[in-house]
Amino acid sequence: MNNSTVAVGRIALPSTPALAAALRTMDHTQFTTGPLWATPLEVVPMYRIGGTDSRAESEAASRAISEVVERMRRLTDAYGEWQHFDIPAYFDLTKDQTARLVRIRERVSTVHVIFCTDLLLPTFQQTLHFWAEHFVPAYQAMQQSAAGYQAFLTEVQPAMIEHWRRLFTVIAQTRRLLMEDVSFLAANGVQEERVRWRQWWDGEPVPGLDARLLPELSQISTLTLSLDFPLPIHRQPHRLRRLRQNRARRRAERKRFRR
Repeated sequence: MNNSTVAVGRIALPSTPALAAALRTMDHTQFTTGPLWATPLEVVPMYRIGGTDSRAESEAASRAISEVVERMRRLTDAYGEWQHFDIPAYFDLTKDQTARLVRIRERVSTVHVIFCTDLLLPTFQQTLHFWAEHFVPAYQAMQQSAAGYQAFLTEVQPAMIEHWRRLFTVIAQTRRLLMEDVSFLAANGVQEERVRWRQWWDGEPVPGLDARLLPELSQISTLTLSLDFPLPIHRQPHRLRRLRQNRARRRAERKRFRR
């Protein structure tokens, strides 16, 4: 079972580290925002995040993320009760929302779950939209004319910096509100998400961007959640073959011991 945010031939942006990677390259042909901002993410009430300022948004985000964390915590026991695990039903999401928000991968003996919680933030959606619809075209126009250069420096880039600053503020405040939640700490996916996008920091960023839009990867946080738990034994692939192999190995060891 594998839900992915990676589009065919293009890379979707499910988190703040992902958007930072796109900012460094400004390659709109490689990265895509997908339908996220074109089609509003109308989730059920418990996932909805509102707020007129960063503090209110952070408080709403901490409540919503606590609900997601609780679902993920219970998933350890609930997963094996389904013959075919129904991700949308369990998380109260539509199939389209699930494709955007949740990835579940069964491994040999474990289950790996990622919930792309940054996508629930209005500030993240606004920043993503501004990057795709305004910042990338303005950066391209900057390279073509003096008027485009002036508009980029005096209008568009300062606006992008403000979007970026607000996003960092909301994520930092939300994380502070959640730091006493042991379940959140257990599902904290910040390091894993940084590793996922690390390769885009191997080279130099594109020229002409303000340093405030080019933070080091270690400075970029996220609310992405990540959890591993044991795959129920009856769901593990090749289980019977491994059992037979183990029995045969024990029989061979007993024979050697008798000798």
